[in-house]
Amino acid sequence: MPDLFRKYLFGIAALVFPEICRGCGEWPGAGRTGLCRRCESEMPRTWFEKVPGNPVEQMFWGRAKIEFATSLFFYRKGEMLQQIIHQLKYKRDKNAGVYLGRLAGRVLLKEALAEKIDCIVPVPLHPKKQRIRGYNQSQIIARGIGEITKHPVNSESVIRTVHSASQTRRGRYERWQNVEGIFKVLHPHLFQNKHVLILDDVITTGATIEALCAAFSHVSGVRISVLTIGIAAG
Repeated sequence: MPDLFRKYLFGIAALVFPEICRGCGEWPGAGRTGLCRRCESEMPRTWFEKVPGNPVEQMFWGRAKIEFATSLFFYRKGEMLQQIIHQLKYKRDKNAGVYLGRLAGRVLLKEALAEKIDCIVPVPLHPKKQRIRGYNQSQIIARGIGEITKHPVNSESVIRTVHSASQTRRGRYERWQNVEGIFKVLHPHLFQNKHVLILDDVITTGATIEALCAAFSHVSGVRISVLTIGIAAG
């Protein structure tokens, strides 16, 4: 069976039978969702959470004050993570997002990072884009993290005020110009003296998260950390 056709069938089957593995299409095993143990082990982990000054943290050096930053997996076109996030964003497969969030939550607990944060803020979508998609994919991932770590998810107190153009094929400076000043913290008192974990699905240059950090810069005593499921690679 050609790879493209097989991936298409697996994507459809994952929506109808969410208990199958999204990687190989087989039963994932008792108590497992998303991927079977073998496919999950083949996901390209970065292990950045174990490396101070890792490449994600370096993105924000001199641009935003970050307590810690990490991405779980390398994100490459055509690979398993890209397919799962595509199902989440464009095929209304919310279970895929919850699965990714649970993976992230377990990493936060294992590395004792969960105990450092107070709440999770998914990167907001503009209301227009969210109406088209039906939901914010990062919010779904955050829900999965919250299930594991028991941290509250705050999706209402930070908004995206500008519907910016796509970031695809933009360089870092163009990406920053495209997102500068697009976020607003509606209820800053909720974040005063809190450690906020900003959550997004994939990070490329960090420009969007950098803009969100700038919106938090006026909140007294707030500390910011960053977690993404993937980091664009190659």
